[in-house]
Amino acid sequence: MTVFHAPHAWDKGDAKTAAQSSVQEPEFESIAHGSRHSIGLTSDGSAYSWGRSNAVGQLGRESTVETPSKQPGRIPIPTKITRAFCSRGCSTGSGHSALLDTDGRLWMAGCDRWQQLGLGSVNGGTSGYTWIDGKLWQERFVLSGSVLDLMKTKPRDSQSIRDVALGGDHTLVLASNQRDVYGFGKGGDGQLGLVGKPFVSATVKSKTLSEEQSGVLLSAICAVQNCSVTLDINGDVRSRAGKCRTDIVEREIQKCVARAKQEGLIV
Repeated sequence: MTVFHAPHAWDKGDAKTAAQSSVQEPEFESIAHGSRHSIGLTSDGSAYSWGRSNAVGQLGRESTVETPSKQPGRIPIPTKITRAFCSRGCSTGSGHSALLDTDGRLWMAGCDRWQQLGLGSVNGGTSGYTWIDGKLWQERFVLSGSVLDLMKTKPRDSQSIRDVALGGDHTLVLASNQRDVYGFGKGGDGQLGLVGKPFVSATVKSKTLSEEQSGVLLSAICAVQNCSVTLDINGDVRSRAGKCRTDIVEREIQKCVARAKQEGLIV
């Protein structure tokens, strides 16, 4: 079993500090890296987060003198976590995170300016009234049930979440039937794969990214900046949505493919 220590990508110049902190930090079985923050999971299902800042609550925990943003701090969540996800390609003032627990539930924290946390009703529209207590971000992980509510409409083949991907300001979820892809958040560049490219969308099934007619099963999904991608069992791209044709996005997609292979989602 591979064990990881939390790397401080933003403190590479301070090798002494990194070496000292690694002795005190927990050992992680897996680490999810975002563009500005990371989440590590331990063998007992605990989650720890760290990053350049916690300005919009993307770490899902309080930053203190003992555990500042740049050092791993335990996320206070009342359940065991199996997988973690961090936003890719977010800009300053943005960033969100997702966790899957042992019961298959989705927990989310961070920026919710574009409803990328999926906390409201699927009928919430674009007015922003789905925000909890009027806040544009969540400093603690909270349950996001909108995707699972939609999956209940197909109880025989869409009962759980297979994969999650977080872009700059949008979220994708792949159902366990390996056909349905759901998206929510910012969509003005077409990254949600919806007709009309709505600037903001509550949780909805993506017609472009889902596979309903071809018979090909989707194994994983990727989200980078304003781009969304689906992968088949071999790691080949099945569909793209949004602004995907840049060198940065292509490199990040390859990292996503490597992650999916490591997690056993693709061969």
